[in-house]
Amino acid sequence: MQLTDITIGPNVGFLAVLNLLGAAQGVLLALALLTTKSGRQTANRLLAALTLTIAIAVSGAVLLTSNYIFAFPHLSRLHHPFVFLAAPLLFLYIRELTARERKFTRKDFLHFIPFVACLVYLLPYYLQNRSQKIQILVSEFVQQSFGPWYYIRSALLITQVLVYLILVVLIIIQYSRKALERDSARDRAVLFEVRFFVIATAVLWVAVVLRYAIPTTPNLLVPLGASLLIYGMGYLKLRRPEPDVGKDEQPARKYEKSTLTPERSERYLGKLVNFMEKEKPFTDGDLTIQKLAEKLSIPANHLSQTINERLGQTFSDFVNSYRIEAAKRKLLDPACRHLSVLGIAEEVGFNSKSSFNSVFKKHTNMTPSEFRNQNNGSGQ
Repeated sequence: MQLTDITIGPNVGFLAVLNLLGAAQGVLLALALLTTKSGRQTANRLLAALTLTIAIAVSGAVLLTSNYIFAFPHLSRLHHPFVFLAAPLLFLYIRELTARERKFTRKDFLHFIPFVACLVYLLPYYLQNRSQKIQILVSEFVQQSFGPWYYIRSALLITQVLVYLILVVLIIIQYSRKALERDSARDRAVLFEVRFFVIATAVLWVAVVLRYAIPTTPNLLVPLGASLLIYGMGYLKLRRPEPDVGKDEQPARKYEKSTLTPERSERYLGKLVNFMEKEKPFTDGDLTIQKLAEKLSIPANHLSQTINERLGQTFSDFVNSYRIEAAKRKLLDPACRHLSVLGIAEEVGFNSKSSFNSVFKKHTNMTPSEFRNQNNGSGQ
């Protein structure tokens, strides 16, 4: 049968446009993830690969459904291997996102074997010329039922996605327990994100099964769901608090070239604590790590490392802990009853009442006024 024997014209409908917009969004999101320097680089690259994979699969579905594949036959079936990348990439991304020190290794490339196998299987088709591909496409277009390759690929894909969904659920269960213990803003955001991915993927999996079970289902509904998933990825990436990533996931390699020895670190810590208690440098509202290091005659990078590693705190949290303890003593001291909350805040080193209230509530779960009233039974 020749292509001229039948009429196969382009047909770009509303669903096709929506899918193409989703694919374009996926490409833009991938580029943004690959160029950003914040957060985990490996996780960003895996998410970028996932969005590109979805964008390619969606674009391939649109080309086929809209009949534009007959104008560009060399693009036909190019998206077939990529459908076997989505589930492994989702698994690797969620594993990387939820792990503390897990790194992508060479063994992880084994997850891409189905992609490579499909690519090798389709290689003879890719090497055919334009007219040969068009004849195959026309034959598939006019036949009453789908060919064997369609059903084999679909069965393998459905099985693969199901296996990876189970693996991801196991990761989330384990991560949820740890997240409840840490109770950080980033953990809550990550937990929400991975749950969204699992639910969305499960819904898509069910939709794929129904699509193959009910051939009359519109071809672009499943790709449209994948397109919406891309939008969700972009939203959740922006929603996740990146500052907490730096705080909670400080790379273990940060101090790998440091010359600070454990003995000197212990000595610096004793010197630091003694100086903080006796000289009270925290009352200086403009105190910086450099200023404090100069007062102690300790290299600033060594002082920062000592606070981070020995006390598990940032410089800001360390200094504020002393300020809050000093403020609590003043709030309870009858001799300081005449001082306002702002007055006490300035005496212990805070430059504004709002920052004082915020830090005080973080440490005590109540405002300075509530603390004073509860313990003294009187107002300011």
